[in-house]
Amino acid sequence: MSRWVGPAFLAAGAVNIIGMLMISKGFTNDVLTFADPVVFSVFGQAMILVWGLAYVAVARSWALVPWLCLVFFIEKLFYVGAWIVWWWNSADQFSSILEQDSLTAVFIAGYGINDLAFGLLFLYAFVLARRGA
Repeated sequence: MSRWVGPAFLAAGAVNIIGMLMISKGFTNDVLTFADPVVFSVFGQAMILVWGLAYVAVARSWALVPWLCLVFFIEKLFYVGAWIVWWWNSADQFSSILEQDSLTAVFIAGYGINDLAFGLLFLYAFVLARRGA
């Protein structure tokens, strides 16, 4: 069993929880909500925290719940897809976001890559858990 997978689940949880609280400025970042009102509504931001709590909750037992690891992978694919769609449809808004709030712009620029990386972690955890590693 890979010793780094559990700590990586904790990192994924911390990124979701701490990262979202920082980027959302405690759910008050109107620039973020305006940039993507579906994914980053206040409700959407809160659900990102909940996903983070779920990653933390299984950090020590991920190998016992392979199918949940797969669910986490699928969830991350949805966020990656939303990020790609946002860039496809809204890339022209990016300079305005950058002018209004550079931290939000950096977040918008990279959250899909971050979610892809953690999604691959969850897929790897699924494969390891199914093999009984």
